[in-house]
Amino acid sequence: MKRFIGVDIGGTNTKIGIVTRDGEITEKIKYPTAELSLGDGFIKNFSQKLEELLFANPDIENVGIGIPGLISKDRRSLLDLANIPSLSGVPILDKLEKLLPGYQFALDNDANAACLGEHYFSEHDLPSTFLMVTLGTGIGGAAVIDGELFLGGNGNGVEVGHMLADEDHVYEDFISKRAMVQYVIHKLEKDKYKDSVLAEIDKDLLNAKDIELALKSGDKLAKKVYSHFGKWLGKNLVSSMRVLDINTILLGGGVSKTFKYMEEPMMKEINKFLGDYYTKDLVIMKASLKNEAGIIGAASLNFK
Repeated sequence: MKRFIGVDIGGTNTKIGIVTRDGEITEKIKYPTAELSLGDGFIKNFSQKLEELLFANPDIENVGIGIPGLISKDRRSLLDLANIPSLSGVPILDKLEKLLPGYQFALDNDANAACLGEHYFSEHDLPSTFLMVTLGTGIGGAAVIDGELFLGGNGNGVEVGHMLADEDHVYEDFISKRAMVQYVIHKLEKDKYKDSVLAEIDKDLLNAKDIELALKSGDKLAKKVYSHFGKWLGKNLVSSMRVLDINTILLGGGVSKTFKYMEEPMMKEINKFLGDYYTKDLVIMKASLKNEAGIIGAASLNFK
């Protein structure tokens, strides 16, 4: 069976996996992205790790790469990567093809890759048109329309996290792990919820995992955080559905694990602003590939 390499480059870790045509990961390796950026720089170090894996698996000819940021319309160069600024402006496929001749490379935004992975391998019986929103450190968006990945006019469409949410903020300022932490700090600074277990944690050390654990213990402030998150997620989906006219939505990323705590305020916003045309057949559910979506989706960029 034909095998592919899928690479999920993130601000924290770079994950590389071998994926079969059936979407099964048979081998996986993880490297800290900052570590790969040392010395000779990311491209050189990354290509060496890739070369080792390709040499050990001579049947593999195709490598797919998902990366968090804007890329060129021809899917060959990186334009703007907020979390890995050293790679902004790098013609990555030109460099990789020079360092590793004879291999075929494919590149796309990481949310697009994850969406494509769900299109091919989701446990859900998905229609040919759906929207995927990834909720994590930031927010990613991608859509498959009539069975094809939707790229937008210049290749970087469906950036739902960067749509304006109000006069001074984009949606990522309200629905992301970073936003959750800032919301807790804001509430605690106003002398509210001093009885919360989150008040015992140094604000410089507080993270989204702490909030999730507090939520599961019944903490009132944590519940407030997820209700606030759900409200703004609902507003985001209202705008996304109006623009794309899509009524099947997958939620991926780490925050989606706690979807049940956000669902009620999310649906309240959706029903407040959208009528039956949008809501009568609306399906919103968690994506099925979970932490493997990035690798599987990146590998599937090579599928023909």
